[in-house]
Amino acid sequence: GQTLGKTDSIWSFLASGNFTVDAATKAQAQKDIADDGYWGVEQTSSRIVDFATALAGSDPKQLEKMRDAFKKGFDNATSTWGKSDISQRTYQAVMDKFDKLVAAEE
Repeated sequence: GQTLGKTDSIWSFLASGNFTVDAATKAQAQKDIADDGYWGVEQTSSRIVDFATALAGSDPKQLEKMRDAFKKGFDNATSTWGKSDISQRTYQAVMDKFDKLVAAEE
């Protein structure tokens, strides 16, 4: 409970935007969340779906369970921390990748 409280406090602090970072840190963060960056939409959505398929294999029913688990986790996270443009785009990319996987298996 205390750890979650600290996490929420950190998130609230970051979400406020009431802080400064040096130019190098800002540039690295922008690079990391760019569309082709490690934390960007493409790489993050691919990691999520790769993890799900590692657990579910190519079984469409199991893939649907993984999709539902992702939706639940996303909803829980955004209810606590809010929705950002990058999280919304990542969510859509994950859903699109699940759609392609399920369609390929049917």
